[in-house]
Amino acid sequence: MKNTKKALYNVHILGDKNAPKILLVHGAGFYWETCFEPFIKEFKDKYCLIIPELAGHGKDDQGYMKSISDTAQLISNELLEVDINHIDVAYGISLGASIVCEIGLQKKIKIDKMILDSGQYVSMGEMTEQYSNFMADAFIALEQGNHFGSPVKESMGYENNEDVRALKPLLGEDISRETLVNTFRVVYDYDVRQATEKLDSSVIIMYGTNEIYAPQSTPIITSICINSPIGVTIADCGHAQALSEKPEEIINIVKNCL
Repeated sequence: MKNTKKALYNVHILGDKNAPKILLVHGAGFYWETCFEPFIKEFKDKYCLIIPELAGHGKDDQGYMKSISDTAQLISNELLEVDINHIDVAYGISLGASIVCEIGLQKKIKIDKMILDSGQYVSMGEMTEQYSNFMADAFIALEQGNHFGSPVKESMGYENNEDVRALKPLLGEDISRETLVNTFRVVYDYDVRQATEKLDSSVIIMYGTNEIYAPQSTPIITSICINSPIGVTIADCGHAQALSEKPEEIINIVKNCL
């Protein structure tokens, strides 16, 4: 395992750097190792795994992300510094999906296939600050074992109250409210419709069938793809629930992309 340190984040590189490469990017409030432990066990002996630890989401890191664009550029530059310019498969969940998408649009790193799981690709505009604070409070409550309130519960697909069971295990330990507010601000500021390039990767758009907001991303992502993306749904799952409770389904999709 190689760990490369930058000012505000780590990029974890596991396995043989000369093997086919899999990029995994976690979501807001999530911890990289918790999210991707099943992937690490499955792939590290045969493939090169690249897992960024986003700013503010490390155990000893209280830095903040500046933007999706900046984060994508930092990750791309970090990979280029260790002579990685090509990714076979990239998977991103939520915030991570937006980052994977932006890395592809910046075109410093060639991504053959990307799996975009429940990303946020459209700016909330003047509602950004309100939503950022609202979601930060929701995640703090989740960490304390409290269910999402409406409308978060409905839009994320957790009307069955499985949110604590599914999402709490993915959360970073003791992540601050300030970090969460800042991170969600970055999430809700991003607007892929401003892209001047198009994705030349093969794209899979993924989300759980219980999600309400995520399916609306399909026409948005389709509009920035050179080739028509493929839609994949995970049955009876809310936001990131498959990553938590059915990781083998995502792992199999990654395998099919290799």
